[in-house]
Amino acid sequence: MPVKIEEQGHYEVLSLPATQSLRNQLNEQDIKLAYRRALLLHHPDKSTPVPTSHPTPTKPTVDQITLAYKTLISPTLRTHYDRTQALKAPTATLNPQTSHPGLETIDLDDLLHDDQQALWYRSCRCGKERAYTITEEELEMNSEEGEIITGCQGCSLWLRVTFAVAEDD
Repeated sequence: MPVKIEEQGHYEVLSLPATQSLRNQLNEQDIKLAYRRALLLHHPDKSTPVPTSHPTPTKPTVDQITLAYKTLISPTLRTHYDRTQALKAPTATLNPQTSHPGLETIDLDDLLHDDQQALWYRSCRCGKERAYTITEEELEMNSEEGEIITGCQGCSLWLRVTFAVAEDD
């Protein structure tokens, strides 16, 4: 069955690894190479159509390839995109009542705060300093839910951070 482009994520558009652990190992050079490869493969002026008798998946457009590149090359946008994709996963994975080996739940007060950068952070057991970071903007965006799920920037572990919104008088 053909895969619709709307269903393809940025990693799939650039033909990057499907598993989270391999995605965490990607560096800027890997993403740039995948972007160039995808452009050469799918650009209408560069690629030659191959006649086939069976339907093929819809090819991504140059705009979709560029959007995927711009999102994944920026650490901030990539983290936000990965977080969004994790939230789209089956709810059983993110349900607090279920046991998920890579998801730890803590309170916002358990994180350290950096006043200069206006963010909360915590290191991970993988050894990466400031592996989990949450900005003031992210807290505001998720104020109704009272929780944020963020992935480690160094491994495949996840952190659910719960918080309450304090009303200003």
